Amino acid sequence: MLFTCAFATAQEWQITPQTDPLTGQSYTLYVLPGKFLTPPSRGNGNPPSISVRCNPSAHHGRISGRFISGFIIVNTVIDLKNGENSAVQYRLDDGKFQDARPMIGNSTDYQAISLDNLFVNDMLWGHIIPHKPGTSGQVHKMVIGVQEHLDGQVVMQFDFPDSQQVAAACGTEYR
Repeated sequence: MLFTCAFATAQEWQITPQTDPLTGQSYTLYVLPGKFLTPPSRGNGNPPSISVRCNPSAHHGRISGRFISGFIIVNTVIDLKNGENSAVQYRLDDGKFQDARPMIGNSTDYQAISLDNLFVNDMLWGHIIPHKPGTSGQVHKMVIGVQEHLDGQVVMQFDFPDSQQVAAACGTEYR
């Protein structure tokens, strides 16, 4: 009798140095794949991902790195509002539900959530202000729900590996 063991591997940040062809600005693209807990009914079949562009060499006072842009790519058309209510809620490390409204926007194709630097701080550290190293640990899991256009809720999960490099490059912590 032959037994095989399959071990679940934690997702890793995919790190790709990039150069903007128009401006010549160098930055680093960080991508973290996720998984659907409730998949979209009209999705393109690809899993969700978090994508952030940051300049790790930029320094602003005591903050290292600089956030350029970020997205949670859902791969289906989404609605960020349900009337006056936000259609995007999330939980960090099985904590309380939070409303993402003040820190997000639509992508131009309405298939991704555009993130600001406050959301990236919260996503990585559990608070929106820059992180002071040694004061608390990083977030390990985010579950986020968004409304699919003319359909139900899509729920995604992202399991965060060590995010120190991403955090420093995106200006989410003090030096």
